[in-house]
Amino acid sequence: MSGEAPAGDQAAEYVPEKVKKAEKKLEENPYDLDAWSILIREAQNQPIDKARKTYERLVAQFPSSGRFWKLYIEAEIKAKNYDKVEKLFQRCLMKVLHIDLWKCYLSYVRETKGKLPSYKEKMAQAYDFALDKIGMEIMSYQIWVDYINFLKGVEAVGSYAENQRITAVRRVYQRGCVNPMINIEQLWRDYNKYEEGINIHLAKKMIEDRSRDYMNARRVAKEYETVMKGLDRNAPSVPPQNTPQEAQQVDMWKKYIQWEKSNPLRTEDQTLITKRVMFAYEQCLLVLGHHPDIWYEAAQYLEQSSKLLAEKGDMNNAKLFSDEAANIYERAISTLLKKNMLLYFAYADYEESRMKYEKVHSIYNRLLAIEDIDPTLTLFPVYRHYERILFA
Repeated sequence: MSGEAPAGDQAAEYVPEKVKKAEKKLEENPYDLDAWSILIREAQNQPIDKARKTYERLVAQFPSSGRFWKLYIEAEIKAKNYDKVEKLFQRCLMKVLHIDLWKCYLSYVRETKGKLPSYKEKMAQAYDFALDKIGMEIMSYQIWVDYINFLKGVEAVGSYAENQRITAVRRVYQRGCVNPMINIEQLWRDYNKYEEGINIHLAKKMIEDRSRDYMNARRVAKEYETVMKGLDRNAPSVPPQNTPQEAQQVDMWKKYIQWEKSNPLRTEDQTLITKRVMFAYEQCLLVLGHHPDIWYEAAQYLEQSSKLLAEKGDMNNAKLFSDEAANIYERAISTLLKKNMLLYFAYADYEESRMKYEKVHSIYNRLLAIEDIDPTLTLFPVYRHYERILFA
């Protein structure tokens, strides 16, 4: 029958008609999400050794999609290819601050490292790492609770070990209760009960000392929830489509970033403000990574924060944010915006302002090496740069 797969050796090479059509669509538009959906479904029904090529193409095309990285990783976990899983996490975790991807990472550590002698230390390190990177996420409550429950479950023999465990649990509760997120009220209630269970007399003062900061975080959590409402946070990053729906999403993302810049926590800690704003930019770039203005704004914001901290005498964080601004430019031109001349120019100007001239040469050399860019458009800024150095 014509609808059946060919028998024998040819069966392995059989490609369903719907896959052929999807591949043809991707030749015309590599960002066709409907076509990718067909390839993903096909990959999920194949052994991982056969499907891996599709997953690699998928994350190469959408390197900032937490959802697609998670699909790939889960397929490798299912096949117990743990070496490959760890290499995949190394490739994506630090760049893709997506809550479901990070939950997948914690679940992986919990389920595969449980029999190691160093499991408790490894798990605690994984939770600390996750909270440092994704703890500001509005949906991070479950990670905080899982960490607390993990610490409560750690065996403690003797009063010294018991006191250490209490201190560790308390530390996470106290961090979480001033962190705006959905379900912060439940975390606060649980913390109250925890302190009362240890010492009812000391609990009152402990709770009173933190009540004001908790109330502040709870107020911000409600605003946070409102400002995030309607954002399509799982959308893969594609080049600008110029549709009304996209314009609406861009506007909503910019409102979220602006809200964080307004310092809703009313804190005087410039480092915390900067970290929260940059977390907002990172979330936005997962979805709008093909929009050069957002990369540029993020780098500009870090540069401004760096100068502000330097004026206040905090040279360590000033340097950290200054280097991070350069890293934002580097990520943009190394991934989704390899041919965006304006970002190369902005990056080169920034490094020139830091007197990193060798870096500037390297950036311009990379730009001039791009094959299908008109060199006449790039030569004038390059010439101006060398003129400034030679005749300064």
